[in-house]
Amino acid sequence: MIMSIDVPIVLVNMPVSAVERPSLALGLLKSALTQAGLQSTIVYANIWFLEYIGIADYGPLENCPPEEALVDWLFAGIAFPGFEREQNAFLDLYFERNPIRAGKGMAERRANFLKLRSLIGGFIDWTADKILEKRPAMVGCSSTFTQHVPSLALLRRLSERSPDLVTLMGGANCESVMGLSTHARFPWVDYVVSGEADALIGPLCWDILNRGRDIPPADLPFGVFGPTHREAGYPAASTRDLVPRAVIENMRDLPLPDFSDYFAEVEASLYADRIHAGLPMEFSRGCWWGERSHCMFCGLNGGSMTYRQKPAGQAAAEMIEMSARYGSSRIEAVDNIMAIDYLEKALPHLTALPEKLAIFFEVKANLKRQEVEKLAAAGVRWIQPGIESLDTRVLKLMRKGTTSAHNVLLLKWCRQYGVRVSWSLLWGFPGESDAWYAEMASWLPLLHHLQPGPAVRLRYQRYSPYHHTAEKHGLKLVPTAPYRYVYPLSERDLSDQVYYFEDSEDNDVGGHFTVRDAHRRPGLNAAAKGIDAWLKAWCAPTLSMLSMQDYGDEIIVEDTRAIAVEREHRVRGLEREILMAADEGSPETRLRERLGVAKVMQSEIEAAIADMIARKLIVRLDARLVGLALWHPYTPILPPTAFPGGYLERRSTPAAPPRK
Repeated sequence: MIMSIDVPIVLVNMPVSAVERPSLALGLLKSALTQAGLQSTIVYANIWFLEYIGIADYGPLENCPPEEALVDWLFAGIAFPGFEREQNAFLDLYFERNPIRAGKGMAERRANFLKLRSLIGGFIDWTADKILEKRPAMVGCSSTFTQHVPSLALLRRLSERSPDLVTLMGGANCESVMGLSTHARFPWVDYVVSGEADALIGPLCWDILNRGRDIPPADLPFGVFGPTHREAGYPAASTRDLVPRAVIENMRDLPLPDFSDYFAEVEASLYADRIHAGLPMEFSRGCWWGERSHCMFCGLNGGSMTYRQKPAGQAAAEMIEMSARYGSSRIEAVDNIMAIDYLEKALPHLTALPEKLAIFFEVKANLKRQEVEKLAAAGVRWIQPGIESLDTRVLKLMRKGTTSAHNVLLLKWCRQYGVRVSWSLLWGFPGESDAWYAEMASWLPLLHHLQPGPAVRLRYQRYSPYHHTAEKHGLKLVPTAPYRYVYPLSERDLSDQVYYFEDSEDNDVGGHFTVRDAHRRPGLNAAAKGIDAWLKAWCAPTLSMLSMQDYGDEIIVEDTRAIAVEREHRVRGLEREILMAADEGSPETRLRERLGVAKVMQSEIEAAIADMIARKLIVRLDARLVGLALWHPYTPILPPTAFPGGYLERRSTPAAPPRK
C-alpha cells in the first residue's frame, strides 16, 4: 500500500497555450503523482493571463507563429532582468518579418505590445502570489512552443520569493539538448526532465521531498538534470545529440489524465461562457511513418521516433470513459499519427455508440474513400492528414510517401463525408522549382468546392532531417533572429536552446510571402494568389459546389464553381464511363487498356478524356485521371467552432479585471 503525503506539488500551465483544452502533459503527471501517493494541483495560469490582458490582446499572441518569439519577448524582461536589448529593435524586426501584421495601425500595435510587456511583471507577481498561497514544496512548469520564457520568468520570481521552494521544468522545450541548456544556463530551475516523465515523476518527487536539491547525479533518473550536475558535470547518452532522454516503452499501463483542476478553473473563469472545452488524449507516441521515412521538415518526437501505441480496444474505451467523466463529447487525439489497426479495431466500438463523439486524429494522407467513410461513421469529424503540398515533386522532397492525386482525392472524400481537414501548402523547400508552383496554380481554381489550406513557408525545426543534415541540403541554419532579443545567450548557446532555425544564406525573413518573393518567384506568386482566392471562395456566404448524380445511362453534374463551364452537365456513354473511373483516381493507362479491350478506339478515348478535362470535371495528375465531383447527397461540413479540441469564442469586449 502506497502512503500518501499531504505536501502539495503545484504544476503550472503557463501562457500562451490554448485555454480551450486542459494540459494533457500536466493531467498525466497529476495522475502519476496520485498513483505515487503524492498530492498535486494544476494551476492554469494561461487562463489567468487571458483574464489579465483581455481577449482582444490575447488573440494576436495566441495566433503569432512561435518562431517569431513575441510571447517570449513579452516575458523576457522578467525572466532576464539584466538583459535589456533595445525594445524597439525587436519590434522593428517583428514587423519586418510579419508584413501581413503591419500596415494600417502598426504604430498602435507597436504601442500595445510595449504596454503588454510593461504589464508582465504585475502578472508574474500576481501568479506567484496565488501559487505561494498554496504553500507548495515544489512547483513545476510544462513548456511547449511559447511557454518557455514565461515559465522561466515565473520560476525565477518564485525562487526569489521563496528560496526553499524546489523548481522543475519539462515538456517539449526541454527535450535533450534544449533541456540541458535550460538547466545549465538558468540556475533558478532546480530540476529539468528531458523526455517522457510519466514513470519517473513519482519517484523523483518523493526523492526531492526527502533530499531537496542534494540528490547525487547517480541517484537521478535517466533524463533528469539536477543541481548536483552543475558541479559534477552532465551525463552523456547514445542519442543523436548525446543528451539523455527518458522514454516510456509501454503505453498500455499509463493512467488516464486528471483534468479536474482545469474544469474547475473554467467554471470560475470570467470567460466561462466562451470556452467550449475539448479533451486532449493520446493513444500513441512516436510515428510509424517516421520510423520508415522521416519527413524532412518534421522535428516532432525529439530524439525518438519509435512508435508505441495503446491497444485499439483500450483507446476506444478510454475515449468513452473520459467523455462521460467530464461531460464533453469533444476528443482531440494528440498523436502524431493514428495507429494503423484503429480503422478496423477501434472505430467499430465508436460507430456503435448511440450518441457519437466528435473526434480529431492526425492521419496519413493516402486514405481511401471507404476509410474516410469509416472515420466519419465513428465520429471522426476532423483530421490533419499532412497533405503539405499538391505537387508530387515537392512531396517527394519532403519524403511524405503520398502524391498530388492522393491528396486531392482525400480532400474530395473528406468533403463528401463531412470530415473537416486541417492542412497547409508548404513552400520554400531546398531543391524545389518555381515552375512546379506555376503548374499547380493553373488548376487550383478547379478545387474551390473542396476545403483549402493556407500557404505557409517551410520552418526549420530542431530534430528534423533538415536540421541534422543541413549542409547536405546547402543550408546554414542559425536560430531564428528574434531569439537574439529574448535570451541573454551567445550564438552557440542559443543554438542549443531554441527549437526554430532559419537559413542564414536566405535574404528573405519571416514566414510570409513577400514582394521580393513575388518578383523572384512568379510561379510561387501565382500559387500564393491562387490559395488566397481559394480561401476567399471558401469564406463566401454560399459555398461553391461540384456534385453529381447517376441515373443509370446518364450522370447529371451540377457545377456552381466560379470556373464552371456550365451550370449543369449531362454526361453519357464513353464520357460517363471515364467520369466513373476518374472518381477513384484511375491510372490513365489502366483505363485505356480496359476500354481498348472493349474495342474503343484510342482516338475516341482521347477525345472523351479531353472533353471531361475541358468541362473541368476531371484533372490529370500523376498519370491519373482524378474526378473532382462529389456524389449527391453529401454530408455538410462542420463550422470551425466544432473543432474537437475545443473552441474559444473571440467576441471582443473590454478587458475584465482579474479574479482575486
